[in-house]
Amino acid sequence: MARTVNLLPWRARQQRQCLRLWLTIFSATLLLIVLLTVMLRMQTAQESQRLELVQQAGITLQAGLTQRQASLLARQAEHQVQQQRQQRLQATQEWQRILTRLADTLPEQAWLSELRYQQGALSLAGYAASFVALSQLETALYALPGLRMGKPGSATRDAQGRWQFNYALVLDVRHAPQL
Repeated sequence: MARTVNLLPWRARQQRQCLRLWLTIFSATLLLIVLLTVMLRMQTAQESQRLELVQQAGITLQAGLTQRQASLLARQAEHQVQQQRQQRLQATQEWQRILTRLADTLPEQAWLSELRYQQGALSLAGYAASFVALSQLETALYALPGLRMGKPGSATRDAQGRWQFNYALVLDVRHAPQL
């Protein structure tokens, strides 16, 4: 009779090896899933932390820029005020030069009784002792730089024999001081 081979121990060993193989695969897969999940959570946490830092830096930067902008606006306003003050000073100095030239060109026998500035015109009123002085005054007024004769003025004689005059001088736009 033929010898019978008992395959049960071999089958049991094969089943255990197969079970170990599948348990190893399952465990490795489970471990891999757990590791991937942990890595994903860590990456998500790092990303949110980085975004939070970027957001805080943006807020800090925005606050700094706002403060700097306020400082620059204040400095710009101060600069504009200073520039306007400088323009007014230059205009005043220009008027001083114009009026000094006017005073220097007046003949000795002529004097002003009224000097008025309105709407870009300088009005002069005064007296001259003689017609020659009145003629010299008119010639001097035509020669004033920065001013030009506007409408012709009137000249009349008063009761004391003096010549009373009225002239309007218009500021030359190129040389006009801006107030």
